[in-house]
Amino acid sequence: MSETAYSPTPKELIGPSAFMTAAVRAFESRRPDRLFNDPWAAVLATEEGERRRLLIKDHGAPIIVRTRFFDDCLDQLVHEEDIRQIVLPAAGLDTRAFRMEWPEGTRFFELDQPMVLEYKEEVLQRHGARPLCDRRSLAVDLAASEWPDALVQAGYDPNLPAIWLVEGLLFYLSEEQIRNFLSQVSNLTAPGSWLGFDSVHSAMLKSPLLEVRTKLVASLGSPWLGAIDDPVSLLGSYGWQATVVYSVYKALEYDRPVFPFIPKEELTPELLNLYHLFVTARKEGTRTGE
Repeated sequence: MSETAYSPTPKELIGPSAFMTAAVRAFESRRPDRLFNDPWAAVLATEEGERRRLLIKDHGAPIIVRTRFFDDCLDQLVHEEDIRQIVLPAAGLDTRAFRMEWPEGTRFFELDQPMVLEYKEEVLQRHGARPLCDRRSLAVDLAASEWPDALVQAGYDPNLPAIWLVEGLLFYLSEEQIRNFLSQVSNLTAPGSWLGFDSVHSAMLKSPLLEVRTKLVASLGSPWLGAIDDPVSLLGSYGWQATVVYSVYKALEYDRPVFPFIPKEELTPELLNLYHLFVTARKEGTRTGE
């Protein structure tokens, strides 16, 4: 009698950082003073995700602050800029397509590895989740060269403005990979498009204060690799006009302290580089019809 080869489930193939991120969003959603409500995060997170969350000194506050910051950006842009295409590369277990209100005609593209999307689809369907927009998921490898063509084939129009939200991705890439990715995105976007992402400064990767955190993320199988010390200059070389916000300031505004816990009055320019950067950028040029 021959042995049957074991085939891991999609859930078993997903990196633990995705579950931890979902657990952080579920934790915030349970608070009476929550900054956002993600009703699907808890069912996506798993017990492993919650266990990982508890290992973090600030219980994932950077993820909470990032989520609220970019929620507000998305809401403002779709209503004030009248943009109807949204792209989430490395979407992970994000549920914005299901939990936020979107104008009629909004197309929401989620890109990620097949096992991530398969697990996500199964869990959300089992719990009766329904997207509040025209959601289109694409199983792609962002390290390959074919994904831009797949996105266009799925209905993305590179001649119309779009919002690209890239959360929790770029610091896992090398600097060369970051540049290649930004080049691909820039080639896919029309004038008037917006790009949002979080990044880290090289000081963050070297600081003894953050050694425990960097070792923790490395233990999850995805060490931080790529720093962006000057996002404005980098994006300018691709035709984007960028603005940078230090996440610690938003954390103080939202009353969600992030590690390292340093009083606002003691934050020097050098210390500010120990926190994630929130970058938003507009593609230069005139939109079609303007």
